Amino acid sequence: DEQFLERAEQASQKRSEEDKPSLPPSISGLVGLGTENGTWAAGGFHFGSWKQDSIRYTGGIIYPSVNLTFFGSGGSNNPLVQRGLDYNLEGWFLFQELVFRIKNSNFFLGPRFIYYNADSTFDLRLPIEGLDPWQFNIKSYGIGLEMAYDSRDNIFTPNSGIRADISSMHFNVDSDISGSRDYRMTDAAGKFYWRLFSDIVLGWRLHGGFGSGDVPFYALPFIDLRGIPAMRYQGENVLVTEFETRWNVNERWALIFFGGVGRTADSLSDFRNSEDRWAGGTGFRYLIARVLGMYTGIDIARGPEDWAFYIQVGSAWH
Repeated sequence: DEQFLERAEQASQKRSEEDKPSLPPSISGLVGLGTENGTWAAGGFHFGSWKQDSIRYTGGIIYPSVNLTFFGSGGSNNPLVQRGLDYNLEGWFLFQELVFRIKNSNFFLGPRFIYYNADSTFDLRLPIEGLDPWQFNIKSYGIGLEMAYDSRDNIFTPNSGIRADISSMHFNVDSDISGSRDYRMTDAAGKFYWRLFSDIVLGWRLHGGFGSGDVPFYALPFIDLRGIPAMRYQGENVLVTEFETRWNVNERWALIFFGGVGRTADSLSDFRNSEDRWAGGTGFRYLIARVLGMYTGIDIARGPEDWAFYIQVGSAWH
């Protein structure tokens, strides 16, 4: 009847309005975090959008103390690292990026700068009384370019649109044990969002990280999936894909289902023989800021070895 058609048209117009890209707000904040393995970090950040979103700035400074385990690169067969070498990175990390919209398009281009000054401490697990852990200092800076395409309806928890970017960085590293060396990193990523129905949003993520030159162990790309510890599977080249479905149960609450797979290799030709690393899980979201379209919630995921628990603010695909 006419009332049904009118309601259907109003719902369609509402979804169309919701899916229109909105101007991102400028945001500043302080961050602090801690994990069960003793990792902690504190710092501050700023995201700025100026001149009707024709200029975007992202910057932050953080002091982390990160406890990690190195398992080798590209599926290493070295028995020393197969069991894992525990190490800690602690120091200052600075990130700066300024991109400019190309005319009136959804493309952005601009420079990126990264600097860190950290102490690395290895626990060699040697049963020798009085032997201190192996420690050395690392100073590194990187400069490069970022090119991005962004048509998402919002930057926090997108319902539709695309965010794709590619960056190329050149790094110089100076450490106590290896002196000065250089390496290059290229990262390419695509995040695609579709509103399949009024209450269901599908997301698809692709990511590739590619290193060349004398890449240090702590800078190797790694499989970044919920359910797999950070830097558990590393290689000079990494490919990852992941799907996520969000079901908006009502105006405030949503359920999340996700899963993905990644591979690592020390050369592109080795990808065909690399082992798949799968991970997936589920979670829930609460629309904490309706004006911003930002959800927060919890994810539980399972990887090849163990379960993991995450607190999410905004999209899990940052």
